Amino acid sequence: MIQQLGTKLQVLIEQEGEDKQKKVNFSNVISSPAEADIVKLGEVMADLGQEGSTLDSVIVTNQTRVTKNVE
Repeated sequence: MIQQLGTKLQVLIEQEGEDKQKKVNFSNVISSPAEADIVKLGEVMADLGQEGSTLDSVIVTNQTRVTKNVE
């Protein structure tokens, strides 16, 4: 049996003058979000960051559980 557990997003933002990317995590996201919506969220998060921040990428993680059927 396959059971959907959830979808998570991790937005990776490049910050001017910083070596490390800033990571912003979102849990309990709707299943199979549209690509355009994912990118738009990432751009909004970059815009809300410090001056010179730009969107690098967004990682989408879908978690499912597979269990053996017991009869």
